[in-house]
Amino acid sequence: MTQQNPLAFSTRRSLLVAGAAALAAPMVLRAQSPAKVIRIGSPDLGTAGKPSPGGSVFAVLQANKWLEDEFAKDGIKIEWNFFRGAGPAVHEALSAKQLDIVSLGDLAAVIGRARGLPTRFIAATGRGSNSYLATAPGVSIKTVADLKGKKVTVLKGTAYQRTFDNLLATAGLTEKDVKLINMDWPTSKAAVVAGQIDATFGGSDLFLLKPQGVQIALSTKGRGPDYTINSGILATEDFVAQNPQLTQRLVTQLVRAAHWSSQEGNREALIKLYADNSGNPELSFREELAGDNLNARYSPLLDEGFIAGYQGVLDDGVKLGLIRQTFDVKAWFQPAFVQQALKDLKLDKQWRETDAAGKAKGAA
Repeated sequence: MTQQNPLAFSTRRSLLVAGAAALAAPMVLRAQSPAKVIRIGSPDLGTAGKPSPGGSVFAVLQANKWLEDEFAKDGIKIEWNFFRGAGPAVHEALSAKQLDIVSLGDLAAVIGRARGLPTRFIAATGRGSNSYLATAPGVSIKTVADLKGKKVTVLKGTAYQRTFDNLLATAGLTEKDVKLINMDWPTSKAAVVAGQIDATFGGSDLFLLKPQGVQIALSTKGRGPDYTINSGILATEDFVAQNPQLTQRLVTQLVRAAHWSSQEGNREALIKLYADNSGNPELSFREELAGDNLNARYSPLLDEGFIAGYQGVLDDGVKLGLIRQTFDVKAWFQPAFVQQALKDLKLDKQWRETDAAGKAKGAA
């Protein structure tokens, strides 16, 4: 039985627990007794009392209970933990050694690694997600320049902060030019509906607010990779080292979910699954996926293009002052698990690798 048990933290814990020396140490796979519980963490992108990782391959795993089915024969339980505080709250749980596997957007994952969290990147779960600006009833914002002086909420430390900052830059603005408020997603939605703020910036779940007079004024759709969000699965170094076989089985189920999600014939079923699992309207997912090639969006490959995207996130984070320390991005990724899963599931030809520019290899 899946446990949906959000972890609460009364104080912030240091993210430097592991120390730089531990991060530099080589990975050594060692056989030990397998874990009896796999503790999974994700930002809570659900609503209406439905904790959910939102619209990603991870939601397919959660909704179908494929991980529970995979590990039940070994007596291994799957524990799902969802965090309203998103990336920063997930980081705290990782620092406290209360999670084994986490799903995060690109900026949050990079910030955690840069701050010393000992993780390994083991699979991609989504590419090219967009962001949206929702305005309060009666507030008119038609261009990025119109944001100057406006009271806007963004959940800092999440992938949306980077795309928001990059969007501001297109009009020569920075965070200092707006009245930026750090607020979690449920609270920001309530605030924009009530007119307590001018606008909030986040994901496609903001379409949920349209019946209440909220307008989607701006979108990052079609603006290019600097304005989109990638996401993936991280495992703690301890979990990978102590449970390599369990890690492989988990990634294999993830690749299975990615394959199902990549089928154009499953588009409507996927949208319905996302909506049912998260409590968000089908409209939000339909708008987000409109025009997308599902096979490209849900490729689990840790290829050159995906890794280069995370290097870009790190570089942007440093430039924007969101990250102070850098690290070896390429060494962070561990693609062997996905590669083995592709062989086991006979999906070697399903997805095309991308080059450092993000272009499919072999494309004209």
